[in-house]
Amino acid sequence: MEKCIACGETFGCGNADGKSSCWCADLPAVMRVTDEGCLCPKCLKAEVARRVGDCLGCAHAEILKTKSGSAVFLCGRAQREPAYARYPALPLSGCPGRSAL
Repeated sequence: MEKCIACGETFGCGNADGKSSCWCADLPAVMRVTDEGCLCPKCLKAEVARRVGDCLGCAHAEILKTKSGSAVFLCGRAQREPAYARYPALPLSGCPGRSAL
């Protein structure tokens, strides 16, 4: 069991539980892993949402993984509409083209 470095909640880590990967591997890799410890599912999802903004959960966003394993967001609207950035600077807020999944 791990203890969240943000809220102190105890939670299970998939790697420590003998699974092939942790639950956090399903989230976009938008922050570095440090030796400070891990965030619980609630805190990590909130931090990812804060760092990504409107692109998270947008039907037009495609999450791409770089060679280093980090995530970048590709805007599908940019292919049809030049007013949208192909790779928007994150966090993005107030995007008029956002469409929820």
